[in-house]
Amino acid sequence: MFLIGIFTVLIMVLWFVPIFRKMPKDYRYDKKFLIKTVIYGILIFIVAVIIQNIFVAILGKGFKLPETSLLFSLLMAIIGYGLVEEVMKFLVGSFSLKKFKFHSKFDYMLIFALSALGFTLIETFLYSSSFGILGIIRGLFPFHIMWQVFMGAHYYEYKVAKRNNDSKAMKKEWLLAFAVPILMHGCCDSSVVFINRAIHLLSTANLAVVNMADILSLIIPLMYMVILIIFTVVTAYKFYKYTKSL
Repeated sequence: MFLIGIFTVLIMVLWFVPIFRKMPKDYRYDKKFLIKTVIYGILIFIVAVIIQNIFVAILGKGFKLPETSLLFSLLMAIIGYGLVEEVMKFLVGSFSLKKFKFHSKFDYMLIFALSALGFTLIETFLYSSSFGILGIIRGLFPFHIMWQVFMGAHYYEYKVAKRNNDSKAMKKEWLLAFAVPILMHGCCDSSVVFINRAIHLLSTANLAVVNMADILSLIIPLMYMVILIIFTVVTAYKFYKYTKSL
């Protein structure tokens, strides 16, 4: 499984190769800056894990929720993972943008993607090494990175709307920049919960007593994972195409 982790990390890096190859010379930033942004993403992963452990303690000791309960798993998926991790990656991306005063839409997408790259390199290695086929899927298709490309693009549009005092556009772009990645991330981890539970149920139960709800609890999350794969491929293609147009 260690080799699978290494393999998926290499695939993650290869997603960026076409982007950097087509990057205009004007956008070829200082390599130290690029490396620093990735390292910040790695460090923020550690911070996210600490916050998640605190949230686990709150749910367990504060609200007396057993870790094996469905509610506990869903709250962790939506808040502990979806909300916490997307906020952490946003903080890294916005910090780098502010520090180096970049202003183009490409800057926002690239810097946010790099912050997610550092974050997901560690997470992907852990997932692919520990969670079998679901981990490999997350390794082959960098959901984290494309959520941040999406966030960066719409956060840039939010900034443009703010400069133009367009409150309606500001609300729309803010919602797209944050609600969509957080919701997609939370639903992704929730799908993993349902898939694991459904597989366990179907593998241990008498097939004669398995009902349609049990089957749907596996099929619907799997369909969502397919949607995420399509979203990732389309977003990566649009990012690559946008890079070529600069």
